[in-house]
Amino acid sequence: MTLTDHRGAGTWQLSPATAHDHPLIADFLATTEGLGGRKFAADSRDVAEQLEGVFPGAVTVVRDDDGRIRGYAALHQPHGLQPEIAADIVLDPTVPADLADEVVDGVVARFFAESAAIPGSFLRAFIGDGHTNVIDALARRGATREGQFIRTRKPLDGEDPAALAAASRDGITVVRWPEVIGRGLGEQVRRLQYDTFLEHFGNMSKTLELWQHHIHSRLFAPDFSIAALDTADEVVGYVLGSVYTAGTGEAAERSAHTDYIGVRKDQRRNGIAELLLRKIWLAALSRGLTLASLGTDIHNRSNAHLLYRRLGYVAVEFQSAYRMEGFAQ
Repeated sequence: MTLTDHRGAGTWQLSPATAHDHPLIADFLATTEGLGGRKFAADSRDVAEQLEGVFPGAVTVVRDDDGRIRGYAALHQPHGLQPEIAADIVLDPTVPADLADEVVDGVVARFFAESAAIPGSFLRAFIGDGHTNVIDALARRGATREGQFIRTRKPLDGEDPAALAAASRDGITVVRWPEVIGRGLGEQVRRLQYDTFLEHFGNMSKTLELWQHHIHSRLFAPDFSIAALDTADEVVGYVLGSVYTAGTGEAAERSAHTDYIGVRKDQRRNGIAELLLRKIWLAALSRGLTLASLGTDIHNRSNAHLLYRRLGYVAVEFQSAYRMEGFAQ
């Protein structure tokens, strides 16, 4: 059984996705409660970008008896530093359990078929802790939880823009993204991101190829991306951001989201991370956003979540990473 099978549970159907489904997937993401948030807009262009790099034919959609898309799954080809085959499994919470099981079965079957030719490959899927049907289906097929994460949010209504603008650290200059690029500092930021995220969970360090893809993607938000320089104009810290959307309709919230934040090892515990976050809050307020957000690994060795908690970030969403080993080990 593969993701290209056409199957059904009752009158609900699983079928291969085409580019014509991208607007319908966008509608699903924009209107369905209980999915968790996303770092990209719910429109067909963003959906197409998020599905770049999947295995051929490895995107399937779930349609209800009215033909509406109620979920999708995708299997991405490995990239970066690890032979990780990433799975997206995004289902409406009302999808029947047996159909959710079929979706996971198709993803796992295709993973094993592809993993046979990729030494050391493994499947990784990030699933919200409330999506028990998907979690249980993965567990029945041998997946184990390897990491836990929280998304946090911070209201900015009580922040004073003048105080944020005045925030500083001796010997540190914070520059916005246009200046980072204009001064030719992008590669310094990339190298620091690469080094700092080697310490973190998963396949997140940016090679030159992945860096170019990221900063030119629709997900990347230059408005919420900055760098900290020392007196020698060397990059000692950075934030790379996006715009995060949680909820639907009138209740939808948009926040300035910190995807990556890092400080050079010899400059840590000098208040640089806090300074960078305060400048992100200022940028958010100047663009009409009253929320900041970020995600963090609960077991991060730097205990960064303690800083975030002190600064007023509150946990609002929990998810876990699930892993399954491939055939070719």
